[in-house]
Amino acid sequence: MHGSNLKGWLLVVGLGLLFVCWGLFLFFTIGDKGPPSWDFGLVRDVPGESPYSTRGPLTLEEARPQHVDR
Repeated sequence: MHGSNLKGWLLVVGLGLLFVCWGLFLFFTIGDKGPPSWDFGLVRDVPGESPYSTRGPLTLEEARPQHVDR
């Protein structure tokens, strides 16, 4: 019983070391590329200010359904 218990723990530790080595390999080969070169600027997400909004900011009307068949 003692030998199979040791084999089980060696398998678990071996898999753990495999994952750690794989992570370190990816970290050192890919690395940190630094800040991105693109800039989206200010992205408006207030519904009344969005160009994709279906209603104005001060209206109480219900929003029109999108991509829904009635």
